[in-house]
Amino acid sequence: MNVMPCSRRRILLPLLSAFLLLLAGCSGGSGSQTKSPTTVVIGVSSISVTDGQQVTLAAYVNPGLATGTVTFYNGTHAIGTAAISSPEFSTVASAALTTTFSSAGTQSITAHYSGDDFYSASTSSAALISVSNAPMASSVTLAASTTTPLYQTSVTLTATVSPSTATGTVNFFNGGTIIGSATVSAGAASLTTSFAAGGTATLQAVYSGDDNYLSSTSNSLTISVSGPLATTTTLMASAPATAIGDSVTLTANLAPATATGTVTFYNGSTAIGTANVNAGVATLNTTFANSGNIVLKAAFAASASWEASTSMPVILFVSGDTPDTVVLQVAPSSIVIGYSTTLTATVSPAEATGSVAIYDGTNEIGGYTLTGEAYTFVQTFMSAGSHSLTAVYYGDTTYISSTSSPVILQVSNPGSTPTTTTLTLSEYTGNIGDTVTLSANVAPPEATGQVEYYDNGAWLATVPLSPPGAAWSQAFTQYNSNSITAVYDGDVTYAPSTSGAQDLELSNSSGPPPPTCPTDPILCQIECPADPTCPSVVSGALGAEKRRTSLTDPLKLK
Repeated sequence: MNVMPCSRRRILLPLLSAFLLLLAGCSGGSGSQTKSPTTVVIGVSSISVTDGQQVTLAAYVNPGLATGTVTFYNGTHAIGTAAISSPEFSTVASAALTTTFSSAGTQSITAHYSGDDFYSASTSSAALISVSNAPMASSVTLAASTTTPLYQTSVTLTATVSPSTATGTVNFFNGGTIIGSATVSAGAASLTTSFAAGGTATLQAVYSGDDNYLSSTSNSLTISVSGPLATTTTLMASAPATAIGDSVTLTANLAPATATGTVTFYNGSTAIGTANVNAGVATLNTTFANSGNIVLKAAFAASASWEASTSMPVILFVSGDTPDTVVLQVAPSSIVIGYSTTLTATVSPAEATGSVAIYDGTNEIGGYTLTGEAYTFVQTFMSAGSHSLTAVYYGDTTYISSTSSPVILQVSNPGSTPTTTTLTLSEYTGNIGDTVTLSANVAPPEATGQVEYYDNGAWLATVPLSPPGAAWSQAFTQYNSNSITAVYDGDVTYAPSTSGAQDLELSNSSGPPPPTCPTDPILCQIECPADPTCPSVVSGALGAEKRRTSLTDPLKLK
């Protein structure tokens, strides 16, 4: 079936309408005809604008077959004419006009349809548009009663706002810090303030603006305040501990660094030396004749240009002068990242008291108090490379502080050779309290290292790999389903791998299921202290144990 083009339908539709009107008896003598009525509705893009802001006026004419033009009026004044557009299949024709208003107030907008051969003219109801004046630009100028005040004396800051009819507030700033606000009156706002210490201040005033005027920022005004400048003194010692007769360097840092003068160093209330400040730093090399904890302070002397300041106290431990030795042993001395090594520090003689700290380079990784015996703890390393490990004995009132010779620990990334880990259980169903043997097999059999077991994502145990497998027996108290996995952590040649999960279903043969206790040993001791199946807390560990929380990562923290 052939379809009539749209252009022909738009021509024929008005003719068809006229023909239908004639059939209905709408034609009179001498060729006259009666036009069909129309209605016009006006719409505006915004009912509140500022002068000069564009607004779109739209007139909607019904029926949609109407043609011709629409004239828009502001009151009785015509402001523009637009042709009607009749979209295909639309029941409403429309015309649009974009305009602006140059005066403030309420504007009464109407749309008048001119009519055509078939449709009569009509006028819309009025739409009201509120037009307000657009805010005008403003400016603000800042001045001070004096630009060279004495510290702690009053200075009046005056912000002059233009035009003088502006209202609102002015905020006064010293750098980025607000120091006060004032209301604008007759084009001006004033603030009286003072400066606590000498120095240079950079001031600005910011006018907030109002309904008629935009905000603005003043010029920068530099104030040179005479009088002592505030200072801050910070004290540092070259070491947290020293020995009787050994030299230690005390460093006082002054802020600002332009401060000049002298710093006196104190041991308690006793002055132990004075040094000149150079580029904001004063230093003193000194020794101590008595052992024990001493309290050090540094005091910067006041002058006509600078205020005095005193540092926070610094505690320095002075040990005795009896020789001793400290030895650090690390075994093994070569591991894979994520594995643990055992560190043993021994201080001789055994009568020495005090504390020892273990360092990885300059980073302290552990410490303990001497008990007369060698101290051993297990440490996991999570960064590859050479680690220089030392043990520092801080001494006591008899024995001198000392540091062990460094021990180099080599930490390597796991190798890239793929591995496969499989897991079998001695039973897959049973009762709560059953001891189940977990057996992991790692292929290829040349792989070395360790295997970790997890139950529902919670760590159970770490077992050395005796190629090709590692076994672990565990009494389970988890009611119902236990999802067991084995993780091989890799070695310098072979990559880590994780077994598939094995489900262990345990039932309660006598009554309802018991409460579930965590497999984490610390939490288990807290939440289920009477449960004999709680795994024990590893003794000698430095701090709380850290466990891997995601089985997607083949490495672990322990």
